[in-house]
Amino acid sequence: MDSEKCAGDLHRMLIDDVAEVAELEQAVSPGPWSPSIFLDCIQADYECWVLRADGIAGFAIASLGAGEAHLLNLAVTPSKQGLGFGGRLLRKIIGVVKEKGAERIFLEVRPSNRRAQAIYQRAGFEFLGKRLKYYGAPRREDALVYTMQI
Repeated sequence: MDSEKCAGDLHRMLIDDVAEVAELEQAVSPGPWSPSIFLDCIQADYECWVLRADGIAGFAIASLGAGEAHLLNLAVTPSKQGLGFGGRLLRKIIGVVKEKGAERIFLEVRPSNRRAQAIYQRAGFEFLGKRLKYYGAPRREDALVYTMQI
């Protein structure tokens, strides 16, 4: 990965970022989160991070508790995909939750999202199992569950 390609400002998500983050989510997710879900995550003090490079290039959100972290959402704007932004966000989230005491991180991903699966596997995540019919409308899909010791 060329680090120059994914240069940008990585910072905690602010309430002022939510409208743009929700717009990105609408563009990339078959079942997008609403702006209120992003606000709830910020208010719950989840690890919410934004990567800015000519606007919001991507974001990542994780919850943390009992020594475990759960990557809840990670997305990169279509024009920035394949340039290392997703990997950079993932490394940041893993580093932050590890620093705060997580020993393991979990995530779910759609079987149809092969690009994300490749990023997670390159980072060291291992397939754990499936959650049947986890994702709802408009495309009901199972979830592939991945985990990694950190």
